[in-house]
Amino acid sequence: MVAPEESSRRRASIRLGVAAQVVMASILLLAVNYAGFHYYFRGDWSPAQKYALSDQTRDVLEQLPNSATVYLFFSPTATAPGFEVYGDVLNLLKEYQFAAGDKLTVELIDPMRNLSRARELQSEFGFGAEENIVIIEMEGRSKQIRAVDMAEYDLLPQLSGEPPRVVAFEGEQELTSALIELSEPRERILYFLQGQGEPSLGEGSTLSLLIQYISQQGVRVVPLNLSLKGAVPSDAGGVILMGARYDLPPATAKALKDYWESDGRLMILLNPEPEMTRLRSLIASAGIIPRDDRVLRTVQLGFVTGILRDVSAQFSPSNRVTRRFVGAEAMLPGGTCSLALNPVPGTSVEPMIMVEEEFWGETEYVTDENKGVVFEEAKDTAAPLILAAMAERGGVADEQIEVSSARMVVVGNSEFVADGVITEPNLDFVLGSLNWMLDRTYLTGVTPKNVRAFNLNLTDVETGRIAFYVLVVIPGTIAFLGIIVCWRRRR
Repeated sequence: MVAPEESSRRRASIRLGVAAQVVMASILLLAVNYAGFHYYFRGDWSPAQKYALSDQTRDVLEQLPNSATVYLFFSPTATAPGFEVYGDVLNLLKEYQFAAGDKLTVELIDPMRNLSRARELQSEFGFGAEENIVIIEMEGRSKQIRAVDMAEYDLLPQLSGEPPRVVAFEGEQELTSALIELSEPRERILYFLQGQGEPSLGEGSTLSLLIQYISQQGVRVVPLNLSLKGAVPSDAGGVILMGARYDLPPATAKALKDYWESDGRLMILLNPEPEMTRLRSLIASAGIIPRDDRVLRTVQLGFVTGILRDVSAQFSPSNRVTRRFVGAEAMLPGGTCSLALNPVPGTSVEPMIMVEEEFWGETEYVTDENKGVVFEEAKDTAAPLILAAMAERGGVADEQIEVSSARMVVVGNSEFVADGVITEPNLDFVLGSLNWMLDRTYLTGVTPKNVRAFNLNLTDVETGRIAFYVLVVIPGTIAFLGIIVCWRRRR
């Protein structure tokens, strides 16, 4: 028989042990919650990366010069245009808020529930009561984005009385574009040179997609004919010469030369077909020399040798603009010439796009019917080849310091930005290069893209197989395991 004193000590010891376990469990619970609150990983595993912000958006939010307020004037009802994207816009703004921290405030106003606040905003910003709209305000300036402009719609269902179907969500593009515009103290203007056979900018232009994305960078695109103007306008943020089919007239060449020497910004996308003595002379003054060759590779197709002129190239990992695109592939279709770098005093030059192997530069670019196209070491240009390069005169090596300098980007191809051909890496490269030219190095990352609707198309056999597993195999397996457990317990 246990003595009362011994029993009392045992109970006290048990109580103490239980208390210690409770304290340790509480400490562990608090530690886990603290770690989960302060140290965590956020990821987007949706098929189209619907909630993952682009590099450029994150950079814009980090570099916001002032605090911004976003008013989400939305009624998630079927009677208001744009109601279909309510959830997407709301979730996207949560990601913006998380990335921007205290610099971005989001206010949600449902006009059906908060009529007084809705009327106050309508009076202040002047929009209709029936609209679903997003308003971004920063330092007294504001930008309005209609909900219907944040999506691409398939209107075919309306023929049967159903609402239109969203096929692409463009919310990030619109929101980031508005933030860039409000962050800029003045409007940026980019002039596209005309008059030498370049693609037009009007209706039916082959550059419509590129122009759309440039506009979303807070930049206004304007055509420029130097034969009429005589000089580059003083408000030019930069000048683009793209795919000229004729050489520059002497007056135009002089105007561009004067612009370059007065710290101008030029992007030149070459059409390598015509002879362009004056244009090549302008480019050579920056330390970049277009070679008279055509980049290609040969492919053995059985008994026939095929010629591949569409070049797949790599972005330079050391270049300040292209290093963010490493791993992606630049596609340059059609005729492409290589570039040689010959730095001139006071100007630095860097490669941007290169091809390392298999491709080479053919200097005769005429197929010999007897021997075909073969590499001739004495004549042709061997890899590695530089296909795009940039030059800067008067700049400094430190990217954190912005000084007045002349900047030029040259690409040995002009077809890679045309509608129907341009790829996402090509688009990011051009926009990143333009932002570097415009002294906005922080915007040279991957830009926001459309989020396309994800459709899972299954055959009848695949649908039946899924139904069999969901309705028969999985429940049957669980029931079988339950029977085994029950039988073992009865034993």
